[in-house]
Amino acid sequence: MRWVFAIIVGAWLAVADSATADAIRYTLSPAVENGALKAIAIEMVFAGEPDGETEIDLPGEWGGKQDLWRGISEFRVSGEGLGAVAGIEPTRKIIRHAPNAVLTVRYRLTQFWAGEPTASGQNEYRPIVRRNYFHFIGHTAFARPNWSLATPVSVALRNLPAGWHFASDLEHRVAGRPLRLADILESVSVGGDFRVVKTGQLRVAIRGTWPFSDEDFVKRLQPIIASHHKFWGDPETPFLVTVLPLLTTPGQSSLGGTALGDSFAFFASANVESGDLTRILAHEHLHSWIPRQVGTMPEQNDTADYWLSEGFADFYSYRLLLRDGMWTTGDAAAAFNKVLWTYAFSRVRTASNARVVRDFWSDAEVNQLPYQRGFLLAALWDYRVRQATTGAKDLDDVMLGMKQDASAVSDQLPPPARQLFIANMQKFGVDVSDDVARFVEKGEAIVLPADVWAPCGPVSTGEIAEFDRGFDGRRTIANANFVRGVDPAGPAFAAGLRDDMRIMMLDLGQGGDARVELVYRTMADGKERTIHYLPEGKRHFTVQEFKITPAADEAGQKACAARLAGTG
Repeated sequence: MRWVFAIIVGAWLAVADSATADAIRYTLSPAVENGALKAIAIEMVFAGEPDGETEIDLPGEWGGKQDLWRGISEFRVSGEGLGAVAGIEPTRKIIRHAPNAVLTVRYRLTQFWAGEPTASGQNEYRPIVRRNYFHFIGHTAFARPNWSLATPVSVALRNLPAGWHFASDLEHRVAGRPLRLADILESVSVGGDFRVVKTGQLRVAIRGTWPFSDEDFVKRLQPIIASHHKFWGDPETPFLVTVLPLLTTPGQSSLGGTALGDSFAFFASANVESGDLTRILAHEHLHSWIPRQVGTMPEQNDTADYWLSEGFADFYSYRLLLRDGMWTTGDAAAAFNKVLWTYAFSRVRTASNARVVRDFWSDAEVNQLPYQRGFLLAALWDYRVRQATTGAKDLDDVMLGMKQDASAVSDQLPPPARQLFIANMQKFGVDVSDDVARFVEKGEAIVLPADVWAPCGPVSTGEIAEFDRGFDGRRTIANANFVRGVDPAGPAFAAGLRDDMRIMMLDLGQGGDARVELVYRTMADGKERTIHYLPEGKRHFTVQEFKITPAADEAGQKACAARLAGTG
């Protein structure tokens, strides 16, 4: 059913207005001029510090996006005994005031970059303020006193234009849950021409045109959420997903998301593939537990443990999609092989973890490395636990043990997730300390045992040529399929393909395996010609590949499915 917006906003504001005990009170107001949204006016009211000096932190860097303070303008302060407001650096301001004075900080949140969000290889985490909608993540939008993240806060919304919809996980206070400073940072808020669909505890805020209906998107997401709650043994709670379309150029696609506590923000181009959509939705929702409920990440440079948070989330996304019937064994095997394949051909696969920390946000291949490493290590360690316990236990028991240990700490932050993982592996007789040092920190290549997924079939190891299409596919599509960028030393040139030939149909989704022939129907000088060749590059790599051996009977098929799903 549709979200009854007016009723919910009224309830939210009533709760916020009565929250006199909150140390910080935020108010959000869309600033509309001549019918177009120009900014989000944000007001922050709080009592200054007893010594008469309060430090304010502005957004700086988050998710690889730099200089986020540029989105904050017209920063003004009022209050008793107010002195000069000093800008120590772009992300820090010092307010001098009478001791314990009630201070009101006002500023405008604007989009400090031009145009609509586009598919650029990264999610668009910067605040988006367009004439008919807005989208912002708390880390990138809220100024705040430099206080504990446990500080209680309230948030209210004012002056929403008529006909606009609004959705935010800041509204969870309606259900009686306290709102803390950490919550507003780990939040996403959208408004404008979004469509908001609600069913049970799930809300989806979506805008734009997609190859699926809003209801179909929700129906795809619901069983994923139910599967995860069943695995972790937790009841379902309010959850928000925001869906933002990205502009693309021909031959380009983009798909990604970021988890934010009891929500995630989803970004995609309209040409998203159905299978990839399911995978990303599962991955992002699983972040509600990995790593959030199995230990803490490093305060500084949390990318150092992305092998656990991102790689393990991938591993359990695939396992649970299969376990609860959303994937087949063939789907799972294809996903496993994609990881094996991209890892094998990665130019940085033996990079140290120090390089991952340094280059994660600036190098596309480094960005993918912790996902690949974490997935492969999860598969390896799952195998070792099974061996050590004669099949009685597996990685599921380790993860559930981590969650139990993390939740046992009620009056302080849980121990680091890495520490809890090593300790829970040790409970089953598997010491992974040396593995972490070798494969994560030093970057040694990971090689899976041949029988890691027995009885399904072997993981084979062999030499394969790098895939090389031999011409620039994206430039060709952008040029109405007239070929561009043929490499004179490549396989396409050797087969007769030349610049300015027209390929009758070009799908860059085809290809990737140098052992599979490419076939193109071309037209040049009024003559049609079929060109075919093996897209073999000059370099060869050692590649592992998982092949399911066809089972002779139904029992064998079930045994394979159970092994990949972690239930047998």
